[in-house]
Amino acid sequence: MNITKQRFINIHKYALGPALLLYVVGIFGTKVLQIGILFAMGAGFFNLLHQKYFFGRLKLAAHIWLIPTVIGIFTYPLLMEKEPSGQNAFYCVLTLIISLVPFFLLITGTTEEKPSKKERLKIISARIVVQILVFIIYAVTTAYSFIYGTNVALFFWGMFHVFTVAIFPFLFGRVLCGWLCPNATLQDGLFKNLTYTRPITKLPRAIEEQSHSSAMYISGEIDKNAPYFPFTLLIAWFPMFFTETVFDLTGVLLYPVIFMYGLYFGSLLMPWRKMCTHFCWLSSYRGLGAQGSLWRIRFNKSKCKNCKMCQAEEACPFFIDIRNQDNEMPATCCLCFSCMEACPFEGVITFRRAPEEKARLKAAGKAV
Repeated sequence: MNITKQRFINIHKYALGPALLLYVVGIFGTKVLQIGILFAMGAGFFNLLHQKYFFGRLKLAAHIWLIPTVIGIFTYPLLMEKEPSGQNAFYCVLTLIISLVPFFLLITGTTEEKPSKKERLKIISARIVVQILVFIIYAVTTAYSFIYGTNVALFFWGMFHVFTVAIFPFLFGRVLCGWLCPNATLQDGLFKNLTYTRPITKLPRAIEEQSHSSAMYISGEIDKNAPYFPFTLLIAWFPMFFTETVFDLTGVLLYPVIFMYGLYFGSLLMPWRKMCTHFCWLSSYRGLGAQGSLWRIRFNKSKCKNCKMCQAEEACPFFIDIRNQDNEMPATCCLCFSCMEACPFEGVITFRRAPEEKARLKAAGKAV
């Protein structure tokens, strides 16, 4: 079977979908979960997030699916269940089907796509590994809490907020939205590749224009040409802050359902990452804390070839037009490095200013 790019995406979409469904049914319905299904979700996300690299390497992509297969077999007797139900074989078989179908389709498939000559950026590979690990940890703690009726998820959310509110924004800016948020992983891996017509195909102009309104200009000269933080993003913070506070104080697991699953389902109504851009209560106050973040990537404008490969609608989840930036990325940047990966030229988007860029800024009379 010839594997086109869309078919490669579809194979992983239709494998990841049942895995997520089995997970949700397991924790909210049957209260039974096979450990291997967590790694099946990880394999699906890994291939979708790395699709540019794996599309030309089908055999390698296929072998990723052997990981949940092997783990599912070896964890056969280790069902996560409140009371023994004797359904080990049933859930193990489901895990194997979800894992082996994409394995056989990919291992026997052929493609005319040549492997990418450009090496994967190590920072991109590290980001994807961190994304998937955080997503699996979130899935495990949530499943354990719902199945066994404990509050172990409190520890996850406690650490999550300590790092993403008190530490990371001041050092790495809005890195939460590119590396750590479970919804961001779901958005970039799966929701971005959904092809059905969304109920809200385009946000009202009044909301879209907020991202370019000087009324929300709070970031100084660096962010002069960047998308601004929309008013809706800040307003969304207030009700969810109180919802989250109630959960932190009471430990009632209904609240994290409202908290995260509201994000998931809301993201299905709008185009890719529009929920994150305009309505995510998780990113709003973290984004405000990121205004003076220490680490930002540099756009060396003097080296740019204007090839438009990094255009905002395709490369950036927050729709930042990097070519309109003077040098530093704004606080709205989530450090996902997608623009750096999209750029076919060396030295244009980097961690440090290039000598040519220093000379340009100096000639323009700007501080270096």
